[in-house]
Amino acid sequence: MKLRWTSIAWSIVYLLLLLSLKSPLIVITSFFMLLPGLVLFTLLPIRSFIVHIIPILVIVALLAGPAYVLLSIYFLIPSMLMGLAYKRRAAAFKAIAIGAGTILVEFLIVLLLSKALFDFNLSELIESTFNMTAAPLEGMSGETVAGSMGLTSDAIEQLSQLTVRLLPFTLSVCALVIAWVGHALARPTLASLGQVVPKLQPLRTWRLPRSLVWYYLVALLLSMFVGSGSGFLNTVLLNMIPMLGFCFMIQTASFFFFLAYERKWNAFIPIVLIIVMLFFQPLRIIGILDILFPLRDKISRSGR
Repeated sequence: MKLRWTSIAWSIVYLLLLLSLKSPLIVITSFFMLLPGLVLFTLLPIRSFIVHIIPILVIVALLAGPAYVLLSIYFLIPSMLMGLAYKRRAAAFKAIAIGAGTILVEFLIVLLLSKALFDFNLSELIESTFNMTAAPLEGMSGETVAGSMGLTSDAIEQLSQLTVRLLPFTLSVCALVIAWVGHALARPTLASLGQVVPKLQPLRTWRLPRSLVWYYLVALLLSMFVGSGSGFLNTVLLNMIPMLGFCFMIQTASFFFFLAYERKWNAFIPIVLIIVMLFFQPLRIIGILDILFPLRDKISRSGR
């Protein structure tokens, strides 16, 4: 009986989240969209899960429209695959990777189908969005505020092209965050209901492969010789360099937590250091040094 009421409650939460896709709240709620489906799929047998999901999709179709049903299914598929990984007792990192990878693959499929069937041009959509945003900034003298800020038509076109080229990096980070949030919230929820879900290793134990540093150096060298442009290699480097920089920021955060654990600092200190790193990007060199050299061994030995 408890499981029945729990599943009904999560179904209601799921419905409200899906309906929020039609509101400005989508910017926030999209990061939590995997959670209800993940909990329901892990808790329920397949048939019971379908019985709960079908009414939700029907209500979404009636209140929001068929397009939002497709968007609901977009988030439902990675939820199911992550839930399947939980049922098979897969490692937490594998489940998160499956969820993030599925979101990326789905986006590529949607993009290809939109281009093939409806001649959808993402670059033109982004450029028109920038133009619509800049249009209301019109001064009384006829000179646009956007123009005084340097947002001319050429600048807006270049900005939209850069946004499109950075899309792989942006989507990868967003997909990873969405999958991680789903796991981070689903695990304690399922544990309270008697479902054992593997947890991620503590952040302080994370060690990224040393090869990432060499990839980063090669990418930096290539970017010096290739220069600016819109070719394939330029686009790869444009996404690869910030992606690797993001990885080094994660490694730096891991080192901060390791240092706090070894020195028995207050847990608030590494959080402050991470916030400082977000505003002072060169601090991520600590992560690079942590990958290349045995800093942690020296810290552990000196603390004994």
